[in-house]
Amino acid sequence: MNDNDKEILAMLAEAVALAPPHTLGDAIIEAATSTRPAGRAITTLGGGQRVHAGAAFVQTVDEFRSVLAMADGASVVEPYGWSVTQLVAHLLEVDLYFGRQLGLWEHDIDDALEDDHLAMTEAVVRASVKADYATTLAQWNEVSSVLCAHIAALDFEQLRQPIKFHILDTRLSTVLVARVFEVWTHTEDLCRALRHDPPILDAARLNLMTRVGVAAIPLGLLLGNIDCGARTARLVLTGRGGGVWNQPLQLGIDAGEPSVTIVADALTFCRLAAQRIAPDEFDAEIDGPLELAVNVLRGASVFAA
Repeated sequence: MNDNDKEILAMLAEAVALAPPHTLGDAIIEAATSTRPAGRAITTLGGGQRVHAGAAFVQTVDEFRSVLAMADGASVVEPYGWSVTQLVAHLLEVDLYFGRQLGLWEHDIDDALEDDHLAMTEAVVRASVKADYATTLAQWNEVSSVLCAHIAALDFEQLRQPIKFHILDTRLSTVLVARVFEVWTHTEDLCRALRHDPPILDAARLNLMTRVGVAAIPLGLLLGNIDCGARTARLVLTGRGGGVWNQPLQLGIDAGEPSVTIVADALTFCRLAAQRIAPDEFDAEIDGPLELAVNVLRGASVFAA
């Protein structure tokens, strides 16, 4: 028996030393099952909800398309100060690149800019300043429709295929989650410009994003040249689609005892990951070193859209 076992036994002994009323256990079970039947996953934490990454991407693109139907090409979309036409041109270029990586068509890019998501599309965005919105939108609709039809037809095994996408050299399913982050973020950007409420992000997609977003923190720290050492952060993301993770802060190591705990809203965490909220603006409860927590949040800001 190790020290951890002894500590757990001591805690159990302390708990049973005070005998609760005989009816307390029945009351707790009745209260719990009145809101969630026994054996059912806790949906507010994303439990039991798993969504096909391809379906999540297609659904998110469809939502963006529906918001575009309310827009005109001249409206200004932040944070980059693009017109809607330029935003669509940006996504068109990314979709053409993505389709190329999937082997759907040929498309020339500047290889020196491939690893920089925004820089790769910068020339196209500049050139689209005087572009016709209807023409640009029609081009994007055509390309994205072919891309979505291809992705929707893939099964789980096909989603495991390797793919190079910007700095990522990983499985297609992971890239699709990154693209869900991208399109969802631009949907919210566009809705702010139009002063419309954004489409509600369902718990299954949100949980998919939070799971990948938390797992990407070590990569974000590495890209940001931030060394947190071989430590672990506990992320408690609340609300629908959230969950609890003990996340190592270096690639390739196992989780240890958490050095810091960060409690925050799951949806807000995704906005942080998409770089629409800065770490110093992020509303969170922190238990542990503040400097370490801020560095973890900087590492989480990895999905530039």
